[in-house]
Amino acid sequence: MRETGILLHITSLPTEFGIGDFGPAAYRFSEYLKREGHKYWQILPVNHCGYGNSPYNPISAFALSPYLISPELLYQQGLISARILEEAKLPPGDTVFYESVYKAKDKLLAIAGENWLLSNDISRFVASNKDTLKPYLAFQILSRIYGDNAWHAWNPEHRRYTDKLFDELWISHASAMKLVAAYQCILMEQIALFRAVLNRDGITLVGDVPLYLSYESADVWAHPELFDLDENGVRLHYAGVPPDAFASEGQLWGNPIYRWDTMKDSVYQLFLARISHALNYIDILRLDHFIGYVNFWQVESDFNPQGLPISPTSAKNGRWVSTSAKDFFALLCSHFGKGRFIAEDLGILNDEVCNIRDSFGFPGMIVLQFCFEESVPKVREYPASRWLYTGTHDNPTLRGWFEALLSDSPSLAHLMQYCSENKVRDCRKIPNAENIHQIMRSIALASACEKVIMPYQDVLGLDDSARMNVPGTALGNWQWRISMDTNELF
Repeated sequence: MRETGILLHITSLPTEFGIGDFGPAAYRFSEYLKREGHKYWQILPVNHCGYGNSPYNPISAFALSPYLISPELLYQQGLISARILEEAKLPPGDTVFYESVYKAKDKLLAIAGENWLLSNDISRFVASNKDTLKPYLAFQILSRIYGDNAWHAWNPEHRRYTDKLFDELWISHASAMKLVAAYQCILMEQIALFRAVLNRDGITLVGDVPLYLSYESADVWAHPELFDLDENGVRLHYAGVPPDAFASEGQLWGNPIYRWDTMKDSVYQLFLARISHALNYIDILRLDHFIGYVNFWQVESDFNPQGLPISPTSAKNGRWVSTSAKDFFALLCSHFGKGRFIAEDLGILNDEVCNIRDSFGFPGMIVLQFCFEESVPKVREYPASRWLYTGTHDNPTLRGWFEALLSDSPSLAHLMQYCSENKVRDCRKIPNAENIHQIMRSIALASACEKVIMPYQDVLGLDDSARMNVPGTALGNWQWRISMDTNELF
């Protein structure tokens, strides 16, 4: 049975506050999906973002981004006044200007949080989530104290989390820590309302679990023994992917590598806790960088003249390292079953990756943009279980992709041949920049894949200025959002 969906991150929703959130705009988009006959809404990770505002570089494996809190819902609850709501509004546009959002929302959230705390006991929430929340609260406060300096450069007594350290910080910074905790409570309340709307509309929420965590994260700070660090907390190796046709230097992500070997059981427990937490509000989880669960690209450190490890400048100097993937996925399936996962199996696949994906029954992904590179695709022969995407958050928009194709490129030749051979069914027009999003949607729907997902930028037929992310670039991404002028579409 064919089911379709839309890929749109929460931050991309149109609001008057510079960034999307879990409020009325999300409700309207759910209604739009129902009206258009879609089954799925796929979003990106909603964890508290770190450097570069990337959802795939979170400063917490568990805490969610407070900037996804809806000011409108806070006003409806009586937690902020009409004046405060009005002051938080930002100029309309199709770009998230994060610094402006942070400045405006920090003030609003502080007022709302203080009012929320007047009638709610936050201590009980902190105690019931102590293993995941306490390190995050302590890390947030220490980051402020040290001006966001790297945690491994903090004073020795602050370089490692302990319950004793938390208790000391709670004595001197209780007000600030309670406020940070309150944001997480408010978020879960708003997400519960959002989930009720999705359930009413029959929409399944597809989310994402980043494989890696930010080096500057509460979890790496609190549990350095789980990561490939030296005794001073300095990274010994770095996450990334090797060079390919799209990136001659590879992609150096910079995240610390897990100690899948010596700390295997503890790493497994961290992932099980992360996934369990995400499945509280997500229906189906995409396992980001599925390849990395089986074998990961380990980038070697450079060294300074004193022989100390320093950051490399590219991902070229690395090697593939295998994990005990069968053990991990057996444990994963025993806890959650296999029906709630999608394997993001894009990149350099080998037989082991494919065998593990298939043996555990995880559906993989096909990205239609890639399918024209080597031949004319036979979409009617694709496996029914695969999730077919016209593009993802890491791809150009369809219009941007088409406009970048050279006149002698194989992809363009194969696309034109496909359309010539299928002009009666899928391609009733000659592809051009104006209609390529419609043609690619028709090709996707002609495939044998039972799940078809399309980024919302491509529903609108936007050019590459609406692209969400350019892999391998640290800054300038994750900023596109629906212009308020487009609000009428849903």
